[in-house]
Amino acid sequence: MATETMVQNQQLETISGPTMDYDVSVQKMSPKVDSLRILEPVRKKLASIEAERIISVVEKTIKKIEIITLIPHLFDNINRFSVALGLELVCAIKEHNRLEGHLDFAVGKLFEEDDPDVESQSTIRKVKLKEKQQDIKILQQAFGGSVKNILRLFQGNPSACEIIQTECRARSGICADLILALMELRDFVFERLLIMPTEEKEKFEYVQNIIKQDKKNIDIIATLEAELATAIQDKENEMLKKNEILRKLKNNLLQLDLFSEDYIRQVKQDAEKQQLTDQKDSEGRIAKYQEEMSQLRTQLNNLISEHRASEVALRKRKYKIETEIENWILKYDADLQEKQDEYQHIFKIHKEETILLFELEQKISMLEPEYSQIVEERKVKEEERQAKQQQTYLMGKAAVTIQSFWKGFKVRQLMKALKKKKKGKKKR
Repeated sequence: MATETMVQNQQLETISGPTMDYDVSVQKMSPKVDSLRILEPVRKKLASIEAERIISVVEKTIKKIEIITLIPHLFDNINRFSVALGLELVCAIKEHNRLEGHLDFAVGKLFEEDDPDVESQSTIRKVKLKEKQQDIKILQQAFGGSVKNILRLFQGNPSACEIIQTECRARSGICADLILALMELRDFVFERLLIMPTEEKEKFEYVQNIIKQDKKNIDIIATLEAELATAIQDKENEMLKKNEILRKLKNNLLQLDLFSEDYIRQVKQDAEKQQLTDQKDSEGRIAKYQEEMSQLRTQLNNLISEHRASEVALRKRKYKIETEIENWILKYDADLQEKQDEYQHIFKIHKEETILLFELEQKISMLEPEYSQIVEERKVKEEERQAKQQQTYLMGKAAVTIQSFWKGFKVRQLMKALKKKKKGKKKR
């Protein structure tokens, strides 16, 4: 032990000498000014409006992405956030989710192909592919407009922005990594905008000086490594000496083992006697445990026979329920496929009718002046007809009145003539 302690002290003395010299040399080479402070920008605020605008754009982008990445979580918990978000935001989020579902469905349909063996379907496939691509383009535009609308509504509702910021843990790992990367980009851009060209030149020169000092330190490290290798070799030699001492000690232990064999033999005899006693006790316990096991096995068989009938009934019920569930699933799939086909057919008809309606509206807009002129002419003719009809009615009424007066006049003349004749007869 004393020899080992002396060797360790010598190794420490061998290593400690160059280490002290290294510390002194590093202290001489190290600059008086702190390295971290030199590499930091001198200014803490941006000096130009353009730089402030750049940082503002990055920060606004981060805020918008923070809101956008929480839209799936808001839709999944729309009932919990409906009061805080308001009716407009809730409707916008639901519409956004609906557009996202349509877009995913359209993209999935884009990769479906017809039977490649049928040559007559090649033209049809091209037409369908163009229609699907056009539908996807329209859905993408609508999806982008939905995102802009949601961001606009959040901008007008600061309380909703504060509430959803507390749900940052609901983001996926990819979204969280994206936001962290953008924040790091913001810090990097901010730091680069703070540095002036002259400061950058000074920092470059400082880094070059550090590199030179590092090369000198590498040379010192190589020297120290050589000294360390020498110390390791000395230590290995010392270990060989210690191994020789251990070998001698092992020989002494072997001699002690020879002397302890008699003691070991006596201990073994006592252990064998104790083992025989324990074996007899163990056999009695085993017999007792076997009897208990037979009783428990009998009880187990009785319980199995009792519960077997109920198990069979339950299995039949389970099979019946599984069969009903499978039938309902098949019926649901069939109904869903039928509704989907009906939806595709109605959507196609709606699209054709929309095009026809647009064409009819253009034709109506072209025919509307002519129609207005025709209506105006008919109105004038109707007024003239009504005027003529009124005039005819008045003339007929006047003629009837004149005829009535004329007939009355004739009757009165006739009555006067009859009276004169009667008077002449009486005189005779």
